[in-house]
Amino acid sequence: MATRFLSRARMDPKKAVKLMRETHEWRKAYFKDGPIKDDDVMEDMKHGIVYFIGRDSALRPAIVVRAKRIPQQWYKEKRIDKFIRILIFCMEYFARYMVVPGRVENLNVIVDLQGLGISQVPIGALAEVYSVLSHHYIGRVHKFYACNVSYLLNTIAGLAKGLLTDRQKQKLNVLDDVRDLRKDFALHQLECDMGGTRPIVADFFPFPVGPGPFDAGFAGGPDRDAPQGAHEALTANGVLGRLWHPRLSAHENARLEYGPRAAAVFERCGFPVPAEARFEQGGEQGCGHAEAVARASSGASTEAGTPFDDTPLSLDEAMPSPMAGFGEDQDLAVDVGEVERVEVAKPMWGGGFVCCHN
Repeated sequence: MATRFLSRARMDPKKAVKLMRETHEWRKAYFKDGPIKDDDVMEDMKHGIVYFIGRDSALRPAIVVRAKRIPQQWYKEKRIDKFIRILIFCMEYFARYMVVPGRVENLNVIVDLQGLGISQVPIGALAEVYSVLSHHYIGRVHKFYACNVSYLLNTIAGLAKGLLTDRQKQKLNVLDDVRDLRKDFALHQLECDMGGTRPIVADFFPFPVGPGPFDAGFAGGPDRDAPQGAHEALTANGVLGRLWHPRLSAHENARLEYGPRAAAVFERCGFPVPAEARFEQGGEQGCGHAEAVARASSGASTEAGTPFDDTPLSLDEAMPSPMAGFGEDQDLAVDVGEVERVEVAKPMWGGGFVCCHN
């Protein structure tokens, strides 16, 4: 995740480290009693306030926030923390089951303001959403879409947008027409009140993430024969990604860490099985990323037949362009609040892996 923090810090390493430490401390405090389990949020999720609905044309998952569904009792009891807990559960689930390092690493947030006047918009709750996502899940949000915005609220939002940075403006999309979402989504990936063709969802967990196709504007409906369970192709560590190591080959830096069921997943999806997937499935001792790093650090060759160059690294080599490893993750606290420790239902239709879709 270092590249995300560097990007947020405008390439200031000291500021990036400060941000990383802040997130690390936040995670330790928030998950001090252990990870959020599905049983912890199951009752609250029945309100349908926050849930995943589909993926855009680049396979980024879309998380829906229905502000009107926040129970009034939560406001009276000052229990908006319940809302935030659901959101954090969703983000941890996303990071474990719905990403592929270097391919699919961020998501979209669709905020529905249907039926809310300017005095009814839960500013505090939405501000908390923004705060959590922007400070502790840096680089995870591709776009915010605001849908069904009243005329007055839209006018105010237009004025406020002038105060945003260019980067913030790129992320925020206040839609005049919900059908504009079709520019980024297939119609069956969206509910009918958001410009799609899917009926309004009533069951929110397991997350109702449907199968492809995912082409923007596609109106032919879902592929009901799409393979399921493709998230099993990657290990829990494999979805974290890694930092780019300047002394490893491009192949070693970019390789994915496949799990024991990876070969079967690829075969089910009708794709060629990567050599690494068969290799790891067989239980043979290979040169995984951690071993390759250790060998590189000790001066050994990282790949068969490749002599190791022990020439001291220049500054540019030691700190390559952030884009070289952009999108690859390294969590600061992999043992704190990780969703793989949570007994959650698996994504429907294989949710988390690119190869399971057409």
